[in-house]
Amino acid sequence: MNNVDFKPNFLVTGVGSVPHTKGSEALDLIWSNVSRAPHWPQLPGRGAESSFVAQYLNALLATGVIEDVNTPKFQVEANDWMERMTAFYALYLEALEDGGQTLDKFGFSSEGGEGFELFCQDLEINGLRNAVLLKGQLSGSLTLGMQITDRNRRSSYYDETLRDMLVKNLAMHAEWQTKRLKSFGLPVLMTIDDPGLYAFGASTHVTLDRTQLIEELNSIAGGILHQKGIPGVHVCAGMDWTLIFDSEIQVVNFDAYEYMPSMMVLAKSVSEFLERGGILSWGIVPTNNKAWEESVESLRRRLEGNISELVKRGVNESQLRQQSMLTASCGTGTLSKELAEHIYRLLSGIGSAYND
Repeated sequence: MNNVDFKPNFLVTGVGSVPHTKGSEALDLIWSNVSRAPHWPQLPGRGAESSFVAQYLNALLATGVIEDVNTPKFQVEANDWMERMTAFYALYLEALEDGGQTLDKFGFSSEGGEGFELFCQDLEINGLRNAVLLKGQLSGSLTLGMQITDRNRRSSYYDETLRDMLVKNLAMHAEWQTKRLKSFGLPVLMTIDDPGLYAFGASTHVTLDRTQLIEELNSIAGGILHQKGIPGVHVCAGMDWTLIFDSEIQVVNFDAYEYMPSMMVLAKSVSEFLERGGILSWGIVPTNNKAWEESVESLRRRLEGNISELVKRGVNESQLRQQSMLTASCGTGTLSKELAEHIYRLLSGIGSAYND
């Protein structure tokens, strides 16, 4: 794993999605609360093209490999399936070679990229303010592959060819998004949002292969690293985190509010990850009604308790503190605006408690 140069020291950012449908309101929420590491707002309330599943599929949709933005499906049974598939791979190879305008075709559609474009326009007009890092995000291949099917409702993830196209599409999108954000002159954290990874090792998903999952993460991370971005992964559930520690991912964003025990049992692996320059991004603010019962102080006590437990198990405290970030436990796109705003205020408050 490449060493991460910056030490975030409890820098706060968001996971990505917000419930707002007005871009200006979403940007106000972000700049008011996580201005040192702002992220572009994913706006699922704007419709299917801005959803977790469809938003990152532009090149697959444009080449006809996938159709129906509302319920995306691979068109394997189409009479001209081979031509569609060939068109996608030709586009991929061209983008790989020239990295210019062809790479742009792996970006967002005009509707799906509204939050991203508003964020970029805002940076162009108003500058970086006090930002030290910019954050982007995209959905991961396992979660998308489980949700996107063929016409017979079979998960595309289990078809080697469909999975390959999905991973290559995401790797190119990750590179495109990183390149756009890097143009503003700050380090870029690009997080792969892949909650489906929790299923690895579960009896319900025995066919998931560790080596294959790591290769897929590394393929997508490769697009980010090619543009000198920082690849991260977000999973809002407990899982075998060594899967991610053993990949080229440099930032692990986990739900530290509900699933801390899954990290606690891996203290030795956490230490090795930190030694290699990895960063733990603590999802310490709950993204449900429990947030109403919490305060900045109660969440800080919880975080400090979690840090103490890892230190007791041999994790270097100074290193852990320097190489920690803070987020909410998940995105807020499905919540009420009031709850989302409360969560961001809590996040801002706990960040200030560590950095003032």
